[in-house]
Amino acid sequence: MKTSFSAKKQDRIGSAIGAVRDWVSSVFFAAMAAAFIRWMVIGLYVIPSGSMEPTLLTGDFVLVSKIHYGARTPATPLQLPITHQTIPGTTIPSYLDWIQLPAYRLPGLSKVKRNDIIVFNTPVGHEPPDLRAYWIKRCIALPGDLVHIMHKQLYVNQEPADPANRTQYCYFMKTKRILTATFFEKNDIKNPIRSTVPGREGYTIYTTPEKVKQLTTILPTCIQSVNPVEEEGELRSSVYPFNPALGWTKDNFGPLRVPSKGMVLQMDAQNIILYGPTIQRFEGKKNIRFTKTACWIDGQEVAHYTFCKNYYFAMGDNRDQSGDSRFIGFIPEDHIVGKAVMVLLSSDRNQSFFSGIRWNRLLHMVN
Repeated sequence: MKTSFSAKKQDRIGSAIGAVRDWVSSVFFAAMAAAFIRWMVIGLYVIPSGSMEPTLLTGDFVLVSKIHYGARTPATPLQLPITHQTIPGTTIPSYLDWIQLPAYRLPGLSKVKRNDIIVFNTPVGHEPPDLRAYWIKRCIALPGDLVHIMHKQLYVNQEPADPANRTQYCYFMKTKRILTATFFEKNDIKNPIRSTVPGREGYTIYTTPEKVKQLTTILPTCIQSVNPVEEEGELRSSVYPFNPALGWTKDNFGPLRVPSKGMVLQMDAQNIILYGPTIQRFEGKKNIRFTKTACWIDGQEVAHYTFCKNYYFAMGDNRDQSGDSRFIGFIPEDHIVGKAVMVLLSSDRNQSFFSGIRWNRLLHMVN
């Protein structure tokens, strides 16, 4: 009897161990499959801010295609699957940077096109490049394009490049009276800031030029004027290439040509100011230094420099509330993650999840 009981007990223990082993194996393979899909095919990203309004809203869950431009091979292989920088719920790093591999891009369906909405690893940060924070912006200029912003108006290759219904700016709307929340909701204006300064009563608003034209049709019933708010020059040192002497601001920027692979630059004082930070950070040159008028590589002065990579210039559609290439510089081609294709789900974070669901944005295509 004792032998029979002991055998049954061992069978139950063996079955339990087998069940646990099967469960662990299932979880492991599911995690690996999810990680493979996330790396190779598509990812899901949540919009954390309003920098892409009115195209993308805070709380949008956006599907990002990796197959459009081609998936990148992992540069930091020692990383827990389905994590980014830290283990979820902790501040513990989810990776080890002991091994860093060269990154390659697999063949994709297309190249990056002008006005694609792209997700990329920000060039700013201390983590390995493929583990830096994800940003989402609109690619407004391709390698070789000339970017110029004058009084907020964007020009690419000397042509106006902003549709009136897509790009959002900061305006001051001078009013004769206090406007109701219903007025702003009806006109799709979020978070207006009221001013009570004598002679300057009104609201700072963020909206599109098309909406401004609509607002001016109700003049002078309650609105006296709607004028753009242009930034003064006190933040010139924060704008790429971080040289106040250029006099550039986010509203008056350039002209600046986006580097392309094979583009040759004369290493004079002006080009060292404009392109020196990019060459030093992203071109992979270990022994490079600049003086005000010269470039030195491996101890030898070079009169001309040839770029090794393609670069892109990206901006948020909400131009006056967006950190983008005006502040961080060019986006290297190997930092681009994929193309935003669809809003899978959208939820207003100021409300509970279900009551805040924006039903009109479900399966909304991004463009």
